[in-house]
Amino acid sequence: MSNKIDIKTLEALRQDSHEAFEEVFITYYGKTKAFIQGYIKSSPDAEELTEDLFVNLWMNRHSVDISRSFDSYLHTIARNSAINFLKHKYVEDTYLSSVQQQECSSTSEEDLIAKELGLLIDDTVEKMPEQRRKIYMLSRNEGLSNEEIAVRLNTTKRNVESQLSLALKEIRKTISGFFLLLA
Repeated sequence: MSNKIDIKTLEALRQDSHEAFEEVFITYYGKTKAFIQGYIKSSPDAEELTEDLFVNLWMNRHSVDISRSFDSYLHTIARNSAINFLKHKYVEDTYLSSVQQQECSSTSEEDLIAKELGLLIDDTVEKMPEQRRKIYMLSRNEGLSNEEIAVRLNTTKRNVESQLSLALKEIRKTISGFFLLLA
């Protein structure tokens, strides 16, 4: 950045001159944006950082030290802004990557547990006595009521309830054993 702004312009900026700020903005905006973009490799982000830099310059105009090089001052602010942006982006990217990995591993782990549990329940149902297995399948897979199952299998409603209770007890026992093995 070359020194194109004179001390009078900087003094006017410190005295709240909009014209002086406009002159500083026009003189340095393009170079500052290109400098920041060289660091962060993103034109939209560089533009936003440069605009923020000039907003902050206006807000802190009273603290501009006219005895020092304004080019160096602006260069340091631009460099720090770019470095802070990159640090923030790195932290954000690392966090998002970590969250995605956890979601993927949790989902696949949960899917695996669900599949294993489903197979274990199917195995338990297959090992049940024939009448109990039929009653359980009609209740859970076909959604029939106890009365409908009793009519279809030519048995009593009380027998259906008893057999369903025993089937569910066996399944609960299987599930409990499965989760004990996981723990």
